[in-house]
Amino acid sequence: MPTREQDTGLPGCVEDLHREMNAWRSEHDAWLDDIDLWQREYKLAEATLYKMEKALPEHKRLLEEHAENIRQHKQRVSLYEGILKNYLTGGDQYRGQGKSLLEEHLSQKKQHLHERERHERFQHTHLEAMSELMHLAKLFGKTDWQE
Repeated sequence: MPTREQDTGLPGCVEDLHREMNAWRSEHDAWLDDIDLWQREYKLAEATLYKMEKALPEHKRLLEEHAENIRQHKQRVSLYEGILKNYLTGGDQYRGQGKSLLEEHLSQKKQHLHERERHERFQHTHLEAMSELMHLAKLFGKTDWQE
């Protein structure tokens, strides 16, 4: 009566084949565990995207508000600059207004520094957010895992 080894023509290899099949089964289980984790992460990503969809219009509103604040500040600075030029070229009619001009200058300077700080904070947040979004868009645009 022939042995299993003789039936397959693979003497000593059947056990190796069985071990390999067990390794495949273990690998499949590990892959399925990975997929379970990824599915939980996907649900978290969906919730995050929902929050981002709500946040983007707010970001746009803040961007427009920031631009308007800068336009208004620029306009106030231009008006102040006109007053300063008139003071410099106006002679006696502006005598005695130096103190109020200096106070206005200090006020404009304080406002300018405030706008600079606000702009730098906005710029940092905006650039960081856009960089992350572009990175994610690029990652999700890849199809190397698809066949």
